[in-house]
Amino acid sequence: MNNTSNETTDPVLNELNGKITTKFYWAVTLLATIGGFLFGYDTSNIGTDLSFIPFAKNLATTDPFVYGYLIAGASLGAAVGALIAALLTDKYGRKFLLITDAAIYTIGAILSAVSVNLVMLLGAYPLLFRQLSSGIYRNG
Repeated sequence: MNNTSNETTDPVLNELNGKITTKFYWAVTLLATIGGFLFGYDTSNIGTDLSFIPFAKNLATTDPFVYGYLIAGASLGAAVGALIAALLTDKYGRKFLLITDAAIYTIGAILSAVSVNLVMLLGAYPLLFRQLSSGIYRNG
């Protein structure tokens, strides 16, 4: 039996299937897609830039776990930020959170720029990228 209708057992999906897709939904989809692409592009740039850090040149072969963390640290920091951003925004407000995000980003950028060893760089990465995730709550 070939079912050609869009009917499902879920009433929410049935309601959504019946709606017309507007330009707004296409715009939101496009912006979300571009955001995901840019985050992935940034992560790939971090991976290629590690060869320019003197104490991390041979890290890919000597300690692959740490090398992977340096690249994925951005995603880890963003995930942690996303988990706590909504709660902090509700409790302290948007303005305070934006100021705090700017301070955290500044500290992370300075620590990344002046890192003299791997431990300092590993600690700076989540600080640097944690603030990127809270941007979804800035206009809410």
